Amino acid sequence: GSGKTTLLRCLAGLLKPRGAVYLDGRTLNRVGLRELARTLAYIPSEYEGQLGLTVYEVVSAGRTPHMKGIWWESEEDEEIIRESMRALGVEGMAERRMSGLSSGERQKVRLARALAQRPRILLVDEPTSHLDPRNQIEIMETLRALTRMNVAVVAVLHDLNLASAYCDRLLVLKDGIIAACGEPSEILNEELVWKVFGVRVKIVWSPGLGRPVIVPLLEKEILRALDNRALDGAEGVSFLQDDAGAQERSSRQGQDNR
Repeated sequence: GSGKTTLLRCLAGLLKPRGAVYLDGRTLNRVGLRELARTLAYIPSEYEGQLGLTVYEVVSAGRTPHMKGIWWESEEDEEIIRESMRALGVEGMAERRMSGLSSGERQKVRLARALAQRPRILLVDEPTSHLDPRNQIEIMETLRALTRMNVAVVAVLHDLNLASAYCDRLLVLKDGIIAACGEPSEILNEELVWKVFGVRVKIVWSPGLGRPVIVPLLEKEILRALDNRALDGAEGVSFLQDDAGAQERSSRQGQDNR
């Protein structure tokens, strides 16, 4: 609810901002739709598309902006489609229906479609949501590889450790306002995470990884660190009161027994 998806949709030209979005020195409303689609690809977080389509048909749709007429099929298009599927490891499921794929497989197909579009800019909303760790890493590695091919990738992420590991720069939003902007090693700190997300974490600098690692503090650690009373809103959360009271009663009983 901080405005991340709204910002991404404005960058994609799907929403009209109060200000302006510029592409190569021109506002988006001065860029034709076909030219925009050849330059920029957008992958929303919830879009499923036509589940009855095959993987090949979905990926083929990425070539639409490059049509030269009613029929686009050519050896070049065919090779780009196959190459895009190979890059995401979905070529072997070309004839399978989207409805029969897992969440991770569908995400890879959507990314392959965007790759077939051959954009200079890729906007992707929550690319790792609902995915297991292996698929998360595979998706992020692919996005990172695209940046080495001179594709600018703008991604909405909730996992701060993935953001720290793969992003060159972070833009942190809270209530539609920029809370911080810069390199992960510069802006990721415990105070920022508390201010933006309302959770206590420990930031550990990993020399081997060369980046900060965010470690959430467990409930008992939070209570112990803040002595319960300093936890904002704790007095209104019954289970925190009960746990804290139980710990205090247990401690007193142990003292009485001794």
